[in-house]
Amino acid sequence: MSQQTRLEVVAPRLQEWVDRWPDPASLAVASEDEVLAAWAGLGYYSRARNLHRTARILARNGWATTAAELAGLPGVGPYTAAAVASLAFGEQVAMVDGNVLRVLARIHARKDDLRSGKGAKILAAFAQDWIQQGDAGAVNEATMELGALVCTPRSPHCGECPLSADCRGLQVGEPEQFPSRRAKKASVDVVAEVAVVSSDGAVLLRRAGSDELLKGHWTLPALECLPHSLTAKAIMTGSVRHAITHHRIVWNVVRCEPSRRAGPPAGMEWCPLDQLSARLVSSLPRKALAVAGIDLGATKKPWTF
Repeated sequence: MSQQTRLEVVAPRLQEWVDRWPDPASLAVASEDEVLAAWAGLGYYSRARNLHRTARILARNGWATTAAELAGLPGVGPYTAAAVASLAFGEQVAMVDGNVLRVLARIHARKDDLRSGKGAKILAAFAQDWIQQGDAGAVNEATMELGALVCTPRSPHCGECPLSADCRGLQVGEPEQFPSRRAKKASVDVVAEVAVVSSDGAVLLRRAGSDELLKGHWTLPALECLPHSLTAKAIMTGSVRHAITHHRIVWNVVRCEPSRRAGPPAGMEWCPLDQLSARLVSSLPRKALAVAGIDLGATKKPWTF
């Protein structure tokens, strides 16, 4: 949960999650829709799917205890695998997050890119050598804290640093230049017209495809994909803005109410109003519904023209 999400947001949600699913076996038997609904608001929903898949593997095979075993689980990368293996199981393995990378880059005065390719191998060697100074879990945790609180990205507190005497970055007089900064990804603007189609106490939804930003989630259909019979009576109600990774999304929301509810187009379903909250876990379609005048807690028929 804390990957790409602030800890103050995670803490209460983690407690809710553990109260509901205290072990892998209980999570393993939950449906994917239940898992995604419980994750609503945390974003990056592939994490929830991976956690669900991992719970099923652990329920079947038992706990993974080494970094190599952990790295074989869905959604578990080298950093998470090393963190769990060193902190929970005492394995002598290095973990590298942004804070650790910064500390090691400054100690060795490495300005080259240590995040990929040849640089990543150099960093891995630095990190593995670094933990030989003591218990890996303690060294890993201490180095992360040092990077977060003292060896900060800008204006590092070098006078308070216990490693300052051995820091080559400080010795050259410009510790902030290490490591090199990556260029930010350019933002991608995504503009679309989406339809909130309501009829007989239900709203038309579709599952997003595997190549879409909301892949696998229930969402609203694009206006252009609907037959005229569903969009003939339509009113533009406003726009919503949303950001997903480096995508800046603008949805122009069109409210539609056909005279009668026919069978849904291929790949779509009519969802009763009282089930919308459970189906729509992403905040983007929720924002669009609000602009169209639909309260997710409502159980009565929506607006009329």
